[in-house]
Amino acid sequence: MRLFLVLSLFSFTAFAQVIDIDINGRPYSCTPRSGGGNPMECIEIAYAGPFTRNEATRLCAGARNDGPARCALKAYAGPFTRDESLNLCTGAFSVGPADCVIKAYAGPFTRDESFRLCNSPYATVSTADCALRAYSGPYTREEALRMCQGSKSLETAELLNKEESDRLLIEVNEKAMREGTYKR
Repeated sequence: MRLFLVLSLFSFTAFAQVIDIDINGRPYSCTPRSGGGNPMECIEIAYAGPFTRNEATRLCAGARNDGPARCALKAYAGPFTRDESLNLCTGAFSVGPADCVIKAYAGPFTRDESFRLCNSPYATVSTADCALRAYSGPYTREEALRMCQGSKSLETAELLNKEESDRLLIEVNEKAMREGTYKR
């Protein structure tokens, strides 16, 4: 029976390969849609971490890779609760939603605003960058969130390096402080 289980898991894993490519200097990671997913690897990673068996199973239901587990682990290692991490990352394709919510929350956005912005399996740090850049310009927080949230968000033209990212966070946090709207 064990041999059959190991062989079955191996056959699922073969279909869950991640393809990393670079297009115009931007890294992309793709998971092929054909062949079905492999929720077992995801469940094992989540269950080996802080999540119960039931939480891991719920988190990884229908997963095609270990993205939901990696996402939930990163969010939970940050400033977010178990439930927030599980709700954000269920159905995620990568660690992207966690990267997004952590960056948005480091900026002027409240917890609820950050989760609303990043509550998409397609969310990435670029989703947060989009909202931060919009808010640093002429747009209100609400307008920035509305423009950038969801799977069809306005992606930024380029990824920010660490220095640019730090400068943008300072700029938008200062704007929120001046307006008296910082995390309220």
